[in-house]
Amino acid sequence: MGVRGRQFRGEVVGLMSVATELLQPFPFRQEDLEHSRLEEGVRHTLAHYARWRDGNPSAIASHVEHYTAQLDAIARRSTPGAALLRGVYPPRRRRELREQALLELNYFGVYNLSEVPDPADVARGEVLARAHARTVREIVEGIERGRGVAGVVESLERRFPVLREVDEVRWLAERLDRLHRTLPETVVQAGAMGKVVRTLVGVLAIGGYDTRDAGRAAAREHLTRILPGAYAYGAAYAVIDDSFQDLPGEHMLPRERDRLHRLILRGLATGGAIDPGEVPDHPLAEEMHELYGIALQVYPFATHRHLYHAAESMYLAQHRDAGRRADEPLESAYPDIFLKAGLSRVVANILGRRRLDDGFYARCLNTIFLSQFKDDLADRDEDRRAGRTTPFTHPGDGRTNPLLDLFAYDAYVVDQVYGGDPVAREALTGVGAIKLGVHLCADPQATLALLDQYPVTPEIAAFLRTAAGAPRRVLPQLTTGDLRLKREAAVVMGRRDPNSVDARTFVLDRLARINEIVHDCHAQVNAAELAPILAYTMDGPAKRLRPALTLMLAEGLGVRGDMPESLLGAIELFHTASLIFDDLPAQDDATLRRGRPAAHTVFDEGSVQLAAISMLSSGFGMLARLDRHYPAHRVTDVVAYVGTVLGPQRLCRGQFLDLRYARDASPVTGEAILEMYRLKTSTMVEAALVPLLMLLDRPRVEIELVTRYADHAGIVFQARDDILDATASSEQLGKDSGNDVGKANLVRVYGLAQARRLMEQHRDAAVDSCAALPFDTRLLQGIVEHFAARAR
Repeated sequence: MGVRGRQFRGEVVGLMSVATELLQPFPFRQEDLEHSRLEEGVRHTLAHYARWRDGNPSAIASHVEHYTAQLDAIARRSTPGAALLRGVYPPRRRRELREQALLELNYFGVYNLSEVPDPADVARGEVLARAHARTVREIVEGIERGRGVAGVVESLERRFPVLREVDEVRWLAERLDRLHRTLPETVVQAGAMGKVVRTLVGVLAIGGYDTRDAGRAAAREHLTRILPGAYAYGAAYAVIDDSFQDLPGEHMLPRERDRLHRLILRGLATGGAIDPGEVPDHPLAEEMHELYGIALQVYPFATHRHLYHAAESMYLAQHRDAGRRADEPLESAYPDIFLKAGLSRVVANILGRRRLDDGFYARCLNTIFLSQFKDDLADRDEDRRAGRTTPFTHPGDGRTNPLLDLFAYDAYVVDQVYGGDPVAREALTGVGAIKLGVHLCADPQATLALLDQYPVTPEIAAFLRTAAGAPRRVLPQLTTGDLRLKREAAVVMGRRDPNSVDARTFVLDRLARINEIVHDCHAQVNAAELAPILAYTMDGPAKRLRPALTLMLAEGLGVRGDMPESLLGAIELFHTASLIFDDLPAQDDATLRRGRPAAHTVFDEGSVQLAAISMLSSGFGMLARLDRHYPAHRVTDVVAYVGTVLGPQRLCRGQFLDLRYARDASPVTGEAILEMYRLKTSTMVEAALVPLLMLLDRPRVEIELVTRYADHAGIVFQARDDILDATASSEQLGKDSGNDVGKANLVRVYGLAQARRLMEQHRDAAVDSCAALPFDTRLLQGIVEHFAARAR
């Protein structure tokens, strides 16, 4: 494999080449990776491309004809006669497999490495092609056997034997499994894990190519070293591109997004350490923080500043592109598309290779822009549903034609970056026809509609008609190892047991629905003048842990179908009413609740008290309606039970003791505080769990174990509150910090270290209670562990 492609001329002065007449694409170098320098170079290349496009219609036409010829060849290979011939004449099948493998290898070289094979190295190319094809095939087979993460890791070890028995591979398995359980459900279902696996394999394949002549020991050392970075890169894609940029507001609050955004930029710009206390209390934010630490460990900022410049520039381009509006000119989107596409390959090569030749950055950055058009055309329906503005969802402005640019930039790369190299042309048109054909051949009607949506040349029209007219039997032939890997990993790893999910992700995935239920429940209440207070307190940003606990228990019990909304709504009404009373001047006198002013500071105090009372009475009314789903006698028992929990012997007594201990001058024992927490906090956890068990008529022993779990979990939650109150800021908590300084709490009685130990003991006791239950309790265990570790 040798480096072939255009040698970019001209000494770079400042940001621009002395070839000011736009004689060539911009000659990017490593020092140009800083975002302000990159942007100038991108404008240069795009201007040069536009001039080339307008002056070379025959070159573009010839290139599109290559696309059509590639699609025709695939169609011929898919006929019944061709299939029969392959079956009876094995040499033909082997020849076709070898040709496909070489095509994919050449594409891997041009697209991933920005290189094409040297003609003198064809023999080696065939060996590498077969190895590359085997890599993908074995990984896909492992995934198809239904072993998910285990299949990926096992297949990686088979393909890269130097990684066998390496500790980093065990680490990789744990990280992939954790990521699979942490990502949002919609992101997993959309195939994010397929992208993670594809990115991981791609970086390792780059590393394998880089060490092909280095010997076993050197290859083992290099691949072992880059493995964590390869994972971090793939996982960061899933977190930022698929999750952070696209998730609805309920999954991550605006203030959490803004804080994470600022932390990402600060880290990439400075390489400085980020204190865990600064990280939002969100599973995706914590994953990003850990990925940043992994990157710094493997690629220190001092020696890999160019890597962090590239990552910063790519992130900024992605961030700008995600916020783009449909009323902005389409042409203005091209620089950011150019950057995020090109830099993705730059980062992969910096991660996977030991050194990069001087011309790599120019070849890579000036090539990869073409890939984004194919992806955006394929994803146009999904992007339109999600409200994303891309070249193929933009309403159009008459000045820019993305369908023409899809083919024209492809031709430009072959001519201007690779000097007309026939291997580069064959690779880009061969795999390009497959990638386009997957979607165009599958939906002929939508493909033909493109003829009316965009001005097309005769050659583009012929390609689209060829794709639309292809028989259905062509579709299985429209694949490459890379596409198959992404697709199969996405399908198999798009499924997961809800009980295995990170407990916080489980809550966040259901938060929008819980919020809808809560809103509907209080909206049904004819609250008259109190309605604005109910809306303010019930619709504000909240964690909704109590109704989420009910859903966790239901999942563990295997309760399928929709939970009765009145049960979930009642639980949240009771909890919010208790918070309103807690915050009143006569009680805790708090000014912040759920990240905004407490209700009594916004509305008059008397009305707020009445609103809280109305919530309690409305909650009992909702419980009474459960007789539509469960036997009346069980509903009666639940109403009586909840009345006891909220009454003078439980919740109200806990709050009374809290106030009395704050007024009394005499010391309060730790046991007295724990009893207060049981009455004040554990009861509300219990009230979120036990009613469902009662409605389902579960055995008494299970109710006792769940009650014991709630007892310990409530103490863990309150103990962590005490610790945070002593150590965190109001901004982090979303409520007043230091509010318990004059009150009895565990930190004040025992000190910080002993309070932590006590919290951990109760956490362990809660987990033990779960372990004794005969149903799946992983979610309940996970949430109590989160109670003990949460940052707000």
